[in-house]
Amino acid sequence: MLVHGAQNDEAVAGATDGAFREMLADAWEDAADTAGFLGVRWPSLCFRDEGLWGLAEHETDRERKACPGVSRAMREDLERQLPRSASPLAEIVALLNDEPSHEGAFDDLGSALRRLAETPLQDPMNEFAADTEGEVLPQTDPLMLFEDTKTMCSEFAAALCDLAGPAEEKPGEPARTESGTRDSDPPASSGGTLPEARVAGHRPATPLSNRVSTTGTVAAGGPVGQDRHLQDAAYLWRGAHELFRQVVRHVLRRRAGVVGHAGLGPCLAALAQASGTRIHLIGHGLGGRLAGFALRGMDAPGSDSVKLASLTLLQAEMSHFIFADSLPQQVTGHGALWDQRQLVAGPLICTFSHLDTHLGVMYPLSAQMVGDSAELATMSRKWGALGFDGIQGIDGPPNSTLHDAEERNLSEMPYTNVDASSLFRSDSAPVGGHHHVVHPEVGRLLRKAAESGAPK
Repeated sequence: MLVHGAQNDEAVAGATDGAFREMLADAWEDAADTAGFLGVRWPSLCFRDEGLWGLAEHETDRERKACPGVSRAMREDLERQLPRSASPLAEIVALLNDEPSHEGAFDDLGSALRRLAETPLQDPMNEFAADTEGEVLPQTDPLMLFEDTKTMCSEFAAALCDLAGPAEEKPGEPARTESGTRDSDPPASSGGTLPEARVAGHRPATPLSNRVSTTGTVAAGGPVGQDRHLQDAAYLWRGAHELFRQVVRHVLRRRAGVVGHAGLGPCLAALAQASGTRIHLIGHGLGGRLAGFALRGMDAPGSDSVKLASLTLLQAEMSHFIFADSLPQQVTGHGALWDQRQLVAGPLICTFSHLDTHLGVMYPLSAQMVGDSAELATMSRKWGALGFDGIQGIDGPPNSTLHDAEERNLSEMPYTNVDASSLFRSDSAPVGGHHHVVHPEVGRLLRKAAESGAPK
């Protein structure tokens, strides 16, 4: 069962499902009658400049050339999937298309973005805004919505410039363990604290952008500095488009948690109970967050215990501490799914890529919370994504490559981090290798996960 975020319309969603179905059909070519495929539909979208399945290359190029403007097709996607936000969407799209140069335009943009993302104080949706729980001062409001809008536009514009070079010139080689590296490998990261060195997952030696390697927040005097008002208007509006994308992603991440917990989770439990079907859940991108929170929906009080046969998270868009039972940079707190591993009978696999620029740079910038602090950890460490450097904050085996994972007994490991940086890579900013996940090696990994721990 596959859940992903490219649900713009039936054509895009169907083409995405079709790409995964073809990959799985090739992997099960000699045993096609032993597995079935289901795609999950939910109200989500990806921006059309990200290189989506179902869009011809010239359509993607047209979307990228229109930036910071928003095309008619993209506006229709937004109105379709965010029907209650028609008014702020119309204002945001008009500002991005017109690129006004007067100072107040960015204040207008910030106001519209906040209206797009706002929810009533007691709305249950707010419970799904964060991937960690139990902190002394929990927060659910992202800093990007409440910091000076022009500052945030400049921050995202500068991050885009950091990613503008070709892939071979970018930092971010596949991960290494802290010991036993080959002579040919670049040095492993020496950052982090001693407790962090004992848990699974290592960061790339050099970050994709220095913006995510600093401590503190944008509000605490990040790389923007006092010259933010001297930036060129076109430069700032390019950053404004990326800020808009990240605010939309924030809204959809929050929605993914709700849909997973209240929708897909109970559905999976009922399906497993009624049919005895072994369910292997695959979540990509935003769908990875939905798939993760579906575990909480399966664990409903008073219901019989049912389990997924396996869970595979492909470039999942949620915190790398989502499964941690404690947070290295906090006195209290844990990941939102820290106690949900028990609901997966077989392998729980997380792929990651250090060349997924969306999760490596844009996600940490957009995931900072109001009133939070990262004085003892870099921005990418505290607000890093699962799909960039794997599951963190848990004791486990060292990272695997796709080839290594094919050779291992996946059912013996509580979690398996799979470094797919060699395949999930692209020089297209701002998402990089985020959508480049359909490969024969991935199909074989999914079959291996399905067959691990299966009844003999």
